[in-house]
Amino acid sequence: MTKTKRTGAALALAAALLASSLAGTGTAAAGPATLGLDYHCTFPLLGPQPVHVELSADVPERVAIGEVMPGIVVDSVSTVGAGSARGLRALYATTLEGHALADATLTVPEMPDGLPVEVDSALDRTPIPASGGFTVKGRGTAPDLTFTQAGPGKVTVGNLVLTLTPRTDDGGASGLGTFESECTQDPGQDGVLASFQIVDEDGGPGAAPYSYALRGSSTIKASGGTLPLTGALDTKVDGGAVTGALTLDPSQARFSMLGFLPVTADVTFAAEGGTTGTYKDGVLTTTSRMTARFPAFTVFGFLPVGGGDACRTSQPSGITLTSAAGFDPKAGGVLTGVYELPPIDGCGALTGALGSSLAGPGNAITVTLTPKPSTQKKTS
Repeated sequence: MTKTKRTGAALALAAALLASSLAGTGTAAAGPATLGLDYHCTFPLLGPQPVHVELSADVPERVAIGEVMPGIVVDSVSTVGAGSARGLRALYATTLEGHALADATLTVPEMPDGLPVEVDSALDRTPIPASGGFTVKGRGTAPDLTFTQAGPGKVTVGNLVLTLTPRTDDGGASGLGTFESECTQDPGQDGVLASFQIVDEDGGPGAAPYSYALRGSSTIKASGGTLPLTGALDTKVDGGAVTGALTLDPSQARFSMLGFLPVTADVTFAAEGGTTGTYKDGVLTTTSRMTARFPAFTVFGFLPVGGGDACRTSQPSGITLTSAAGFDPKAGGVLTGVYELPPIDGCGALTGALGSSLAGPGNAITVTLTPKPSTQKKTS
């Protein structure tokens, strides 16, 4: 047998079994999940060879605390090309089989450092056609799971070890025999097969309430000013939907008017409607509408230059805040965003000058959410 023939056979088996082995790792994915990953698998005589696999699964987006989540079925399809099929046939192989050990990690609130999971998947004996390529389908069913804490979960796919055997008509091993191949995931990939949400149903059907203290700041782009922020964010996560209320405490903004006059502005905030958003794949996004009011503007900290009961933004600002991936509602974290401050009205003779130092797009905001002592409130 030639080295070229061995190459085609090994790659055909690797592609098929890699897809089949990963099909068992979709235990706790969220929603319709798909994942493509690139590996390098070490084969006899060849060294590391590239292999690509695609996975798909249709799974629930949430599961309640204490509720059994039935084992999720994950399907995979691997297409073996005509050249690889010819290589197998040249070694008198008419079927292929084997199994693979896939490393995966389950991360949930009660196991924040991750639980290593090894999935051993078998590939049914598959006929090799006399000509052309063929497809190998894999299916894996994960065990039932029950969770005790609310929050995000995810399954991350890691490396693989394949044990491969092509067989001849009489059931004997082909010229390749049975061999083991270690597959290492190529760097720079997101190995998360999917994410899911564990919810506490005490707050209503599928709803989990969370309350946070808020602290942060905003930069006023028009003048380079700063605005410290404190307050609270109360939310309810129901599946992927978020509702709630954002409250901001009175504050003081400091900025320069006309490029050189130091101005201090007293600021209060009025929410217009509730907060809405999403929590999906470990990312929290909220949108709130706020009207800013300015009771007083002073220069040098004591000289009044405007403000009053009628001084406010002409319309509410839409403020969208987004977390990084991996946000845990029970732990809180950092949210960031950029918003536009509308023009101000009713602030006195210097309304125009004051407004030009405040109004405009591109105002950055960063806040940190810290769970209040009872972050999951119970409702009757």
